[in-house]
Amino acid sequence: MNNVPSGRHHVSTSRNLFAWFLFALLLLSLYLSYQLVAPFLHTIILSSVFSASIYPFYRRLTSYLGERPVPAALLVLAGVVILVVIPVVVFIIGLIPQAVASVSAITRWLAGHGGLDGLNDAALAPYIAWVRENLPFIDPAQLDVRSSLVQASRAAGQTLLQWGTYVLGNTLLLFGHFLLLLLCMFFMLKDGAWMVQRVRYLSPLRIDQQDRIILELRRVGRSVLVGGLLVAVIQGLLGGVALAAVGIPALFWGTLMAFASLVPVVGTGLVWVPAVCYLLLTSQWESALFLSLWCGIVVVGADSILRPYFMRGGVGMPVFFIFLSILGGVKAFGMLGILDGPLILSFTVVMLSLYGDEYRDILDAGSLAHSRGAECEKGEASEEGPDGT
Repeated sequence: MNNVPSGRHHVSTSRNLFAWFLFALLLLSLYLSYQLVAPFLHTIILSSVFSASIYPFYRRLTSYLGERPVPAALLVLAGVVILVVIPVVVFIIGLIPQAVASVSAITRWLAGHGGLDGLNDAALAPYIAWVRENLPFIDPAQLDVRSSLVQASRAAGQTLLQWGTYVLGNTLLLFGHFLLLLLCMFFMLKDGAWMVQRVRYLSPLRIDQQDRIILELRRVGRSVLVGGLLVAVIQGLLGGVALAAVGIPALFWGTLMAFASLVPVVGTGLVWVPAVCYLLLTSQWESALFLSLWCGIVVVGADSILRPYFMRGGVGMPVFFIFLSILGGVKAFGMLGILDGPLILSFTVVMLSLYGDEYRDILDAGSLAHSRGAECEKGEASEEGPDGT
């Protein structure tokens, strides 16, 4: 009779050992699989976001074609190539030389007169005196605005040349990633529902928790693509129209305006306000007035109207945190960090929310005990009096 418990214990130990061994093999296989897809991870993430964003259109097209998923997926990818990829390629081909030419022109302008020769004129004497009186830690004599701007312009030019050289020198690699993007989108559109169901089956989370994670990631991806990048493109186009009208290279500076629109508060003003100042320095008053009115009303108005419309029901995070996630994503992952950063932040927020909901009783009990302890200490301090007696 004493051998029965020991036998059960032996079976239980064997099962635990088998379970841990199986789990270790699973982790090893996942790690090795990650090593295989790591070079293409950003491409896979980008294809996932694109596929999730256009999946409703794909479903309607599949129904229209008589539930034939392969032709529907091919038609969707053909539309992506025609409407998105080809314009982007043409845009980049025209952007690089215009960017280099623009930076070179700025450098020559600043190295020459640049409209900055009058910085030390008597007209600025009252302002210099005010700075010396109210900001004694700043020495106006040490400020060399022109040299600083020239150095910044040269650094920007070198960065553009390096970026252009990288793009041209890695054309084959970029083309391979593009083909992989289309291939991933094809299978995600065709088999995406089955993939999601398989992940749900293997996940130990509850159905409602899985739904929250999937819904939040899909919502953030759509908000970043539509509410962020699409609005940025529209603002860049509108700003480029005005820049072209006043004789400023529109392709390059419009692109910078589109990127600047992602910056909270200041936004596109990072580009068009210095452009207006340049026009004023060169005595182009009419162009400066037109550019300031157009950008101040039309470009800024597009952001105020379109962004809330596109992002309705979208990301429930403050704009400042989204901006920080974009900056951190770009720093860690390059330009694709514009998308990866908000996705990572959103995933972290939803996991913290799930943790708070799952352990609400424990957290509430701990918070209640802490508040009662603080009230008791406060009551004891009040009974002792201010002198401790």
